[in-house]
Amino acid sequence: MSVVMTKNNRVRQFKLKCLALLAFGVCSGAFAAQSSTAQCPSDNFADFVKEFSTKPEVQQAFIASPVIEQTVVATESKPRVVQRKSKVLDLQSLVMLAPDNIAKSELSLQVQLPNQVLVRDHNGEVLKIFTFKHNDCWVLTRAEDWSLEAVLDVQYPKLKASPGERALKRGALYNQLGIDTESSASSQLYISALNSYLNGADQGSAEAAFAAAGISLSGQAPRLENAKILQLLESAAKSVPEAGVALADFYCDEGNYEETRACVNPEKSLGALVSSARLGSSDALIQLGGAYETGAIIPGDLPRAMACYQEADKKGNEAGARGVERLSTQGITANNSIHCL
Repeated sequence: MSVVMTKNNRVRQFKLKCLALLAFGVCSGAFAAQSSTAQCPSDNFADFVKEFSTKPEVQQAFIASPVIEQTVVATESKPRVVQRKSKVLDLQSLVMLAPDNIAKSELSLQVQLPNQVLVRDHNGEVLKIFTFKHNDCWVLTRAEDWSLEAVLDVQYPKLKASPGERALKRGALYNQLGIDTESSASSQLYISALNSYLNGADQGSAEAAFAAAGISLSGQAPRLENAKILQLLESAAKSVPEAGVALADFYCDEGNYEETRACVNPEKSLGALVSSARLGSSDALIQLGGAYETGAIIPGDLPRAMACYQEADKKGNEAGARGVERLSTQGITANNSIHCL
């Protein structure tokens, strides 16, 4: 009898504790999840999310205990991913899921089957991933906050005055996290990297424009339309030498690396290489040398190819030295009156 009374007292104390926490909006509903009165809104995940995102009582009832919380924190060297198991999840972290709050905050909520909810903005500043598991019903088991604004404030406080550079750095951090993270979150991190780079490009950062085109063409992030990629590369190539090399390639292959074909726009490709070389790119000099050597986008001119390779060699590009040696074996000699550019 005393054992039963002790057990009932513990249950009563737990109820009172949970009610007190609910008054402050922070009870995870661990007790409610165990209650026989909690009815599953739907076994269909998309329908379940509609109920979960709008009704606090559903959230309280269908959060696992413990639940895994993940955040990114600043360290001296690079951001670090931190995980912890929590008995109680602050329900304030779920308020953002409500449709009205999503709209007011200019966020987007995406139900990603089979079991995730993604919340992000268009600029890459917000990325949250909520993962559920289904037993008798869907239960929130993992809440990941990949947002990097707090990290940037700590590690790069001076970037607040330069929105374009801040967005560029944010994109680079997302990209590195995507590389370092061995989980399904990687693809979402690359998307946030792309969004950050695009935001930086809109703020006037040429480096961000180049990075946006690069991560899109790499296949890590979604492929942008060719017109957008061209716009980004043309903008970046005005001040970023290596962007001119990428632009020259894009004029030729339009980002199609799977088939070999003639250069689509050789004149523009040549012009981009020349501009890039004038900005100081030794790689552009190498590609110009290759163009004159093979006659790929311009009539062949071996003496001029030699001049391009020599200039690249002077800049320390090892491919330049190899080009000079290769042409020398063919009897091509240096002629100081012939210039690459």
